[in-house]
Amino acid sequence: MFISKDQQTKIKQLNQILGMKHRSTPFDFNKKEDWIEAIEMITAEYVDFCEYWGRLSNLNSNLDESLECFYPASWVEISQEGNVKDAKLNNAIKSVNKAEDSLRVLMERAEEKCRKIWILVFESQQKAVIKEFLGEEMTCSIEDLQEILEEEIFEMATEIEYTGNVENSIREFSTNLKQKIELKKLEQ
Repeated sequence: MFISKDQQTKIKQLNQILGMKHRSTPFDFNKKEDWIEAIEMITAEYVDFCEYWGRLSNLNSNLDESLECFYPASWVEISQEGNVKDAKLNNAIKSVNKAEDSLRVLMERAEEKCRKIWILVFESQQKAVIKEFLGEEMTCSIEDLQEILEEEIFEMATEIEYTGNVENSIREFSTNLKQKIELKKLEQ
């Protein structure tokens, strides 16, 4: 993770003003603690964005159902013309759609980072880091791990009970990942 001088200055100011401890230096992957913090933050970021995108997706779906029920003519206009004549209604629809699309982009970016960090920890055989999250030193071929993360990462992130807590997110995601690895081994 690259942090520019300007970003470092802003983070340090935020930490000083609010008494926080946000990281203002890049991760040093020669240190176990930095591996752990990177995995925690990257995984929790992905879990958060999955949750937010899911909420907006549900909102969008509920809005569509309300439009169908309360504004049936406008609902037909949307499907035929792509917008409605009611400017306020049209603005609400477009805003919710744009918000959902924007969060999907952030979620996909976070998903890619999450996938990469977990593959990297197994590729570099960080046994102590793997044990920290999975409770034991586990091995998994990179091909199997890539397949698990490619096919099931979204489910692993969204099947947890979301609390907005970093530690809870990483613990539950790690439990799901461990189960997927164990199932993959049983299939072989």
